[in-house]
Amino acid sequence: MPYVPTPVSAGLRALSAAAPPLAIRVAARAFWHVGAPAAVRPADRAVHERATRRAVDVAGERVVTYRWGDRGAPTVLLVHGWKSRASRFAGLVTSLEAAGLGVVAFDGVAHGGSSGRRMSALEHMAAIRAVHDAEGPFTAVVGHSLGALAAGLALADGLPVDRFVAVAATTGFDAIAASFLRLVGMPAGLHERFCDHVERTFPGGVRDVRARLDLVGHPVPERVATLFVQDDDDRMSPSAGARLLHAAVPGSGLLTTRGLGHTRILDDPAVVTAVVAHVTAPVPMPVPTAVRR
Repeated sequence: MPYVPTPVSAGLRALSAAAPPLAIRVAARAFWHVGAPAAVRPADRAVHERATRRAVDVAGERVVTYRWGDRGAPTVLLVHGWKSRASRFAGLVTSLEAAGLGVVAFDGVAHGGSSGRRMSALEHMAAIRAVHDAEGPFTAVVGHSLGALAAGLALADGLPVDRFVAVAATTGFDAIAASFLRLVGMPAGLHERFCDHVERTFPGGVRDVRARLDLVGHPVPERVATLFVQDDDDRMSPSAGARLLHAAVPGSGLLTTRGLGHTRILDDPAVVTAVVAHVTAPVPMPVPTAVRR
C-alpha cells in the first residue's frame, strides 16, 4: 500500500470536502508513488547476501532474482508485496531450505534492487511469468499482500504450479483502492469515482483493470492446493477478504491469526511452519480452518 505522509493525507481530506475532483487527481498520483526501495532489514542481511543473483527483463526493466538451496531440488517461488522486497522472506527461506527445497524470489519492478519507477499487479504478474521462464519450474508459490494477488491471478492464467500459499492477500483492485482511501482519510463515498479515474488513466492504456485484477472473480484453479493465511488485525488487507477468497476456491484452507497485522505475520514461527507444511505435503489436501490465539 502506498505510503502517504500525514500532511498530504490532511490535504487530501480537506480537498475531498472542498474539491472532490481535484482530490481524486491528487490521490491518484499518490496511489502510484512507490518511493525509495525498502532497505534490507539487519535480521535478513545474512540470507540476502548468500543468495545467487541473476536478472531477467520485464518490459525493459531489470528485475533481480535470488536463489537459495539445491538447484536440483523442488523449488518454491516467493512473491513479495508493495514497498517490500525478496529479502523480507528470509525466515521462510531458511525454513524451506531446511525442508530440502530450493527457493527463488525476486525484487519486483521499482522495488529492491530492480529498476523502474512504478509497479502494479500487472507488472508483478509479468515478472512472475518471466522469472518462471528463467528460473522455473516451481512446485509451489507463496505470495504476500499484492504479491499474493499477482501470484493468484497468474495461477488463474495458467501458471503451472501445484501449490499456493497466499499470506495477507488482497482480493483485487477495488479492495486496494478502498484500503488506500481509508488510510489517507478520504471518504468512502469517493470510492467509485476514484476507481474510475485510476482505471481510465491506468499506465499503458490497459482497459478493464477492475475486472481483470479481481481474485474472487478469477479465482485460483481447484487443481492448485491452496492455503490462505490471514491475520484478523490486518488493517491493509481486512480478514473479510481472505474469507471471500477461501470461499471462491473449493478445497482451499484458511489459517487465521491475531495480533500479527499485515507484515509481522511473515515472521511468525507458527505461520512459517504452516507454510512449509503446506508446500511439502505429499498429496493435495484441504487445510482445516484454524484460529491461533
